[in-house]
Amino acid sequence: MGDITLKLGIVHGLKNARTLAEKVRRGKSDLDLIEVMACPGGCIGGAGQPVSRDPDIRKLRTRGLYDVDKNMELHKSQENHFVTECYQRHLGEIGGKNAHRLLHTHYHNRRRIAGEEIALGAGSAEDKLKVKVCTGTNCFMKGSQHILHDMLDHVQKENLQDQVAVSASFCFENCANGPTVSVDGKKLSGCSAAAACTEVDQKLKVKY
Repeated sequence: MGDITLKLGIVHGLKNARTLAEKVRRGKSDLDLIEVMACPGGCIGGAGQPVSRDPDIRKLRTRGLYDVDKNMELHKSQENHFVTECYQRHLGEIGGKNAHRLLHTHYHNRRRIAGEEIALGAGSAEDKLKVKVCTGTNCFMKGSQHILHDMLDHVQKENLQDQVAVSASFCFENCANGPTVSVDGKKLSGCSAAAACTEVDQKLKVKY
């Protein structure tokens, strides 16, 4: 741009984005602008799209989408007469207070299911070692249900029903580092069934 040379980078996939972000944090990257796309290949390889690991297929799909776009009458949202009419009738000035109030929101972590954890097994949890396994969507997809089952089996095989209370939780707000298990208040990130059972056994030695 004129006398200024800019170095641009494009990264696909959150794993690759993390790798590049760590390089930037360590001062190992001299890129001026980085475009991050969560999906492999960008939105063309995103959710709801035909899945193929063949790069030639992805290129054909990319070309097809661009060819279709060339023949479309509208290419930008601000050219859509329905959007223009919506602003005129309801939203008011573009970027104005009313549009901002109606179109913007704020995000925060939220439990999908309100209330306490679901206790599994018989007996009261009072004075027992409390084990909570997150079964929220993210942790569930990473195998937390297997951790929960193995933990219940471990408690039964070792006759620990009077010492350990196992429950299913719905969010530790630690989704990026799941599966998450809490043992007596200690949060274990990226936990496995073996790691959870080992932590329980160690806690029991100290407690009893």
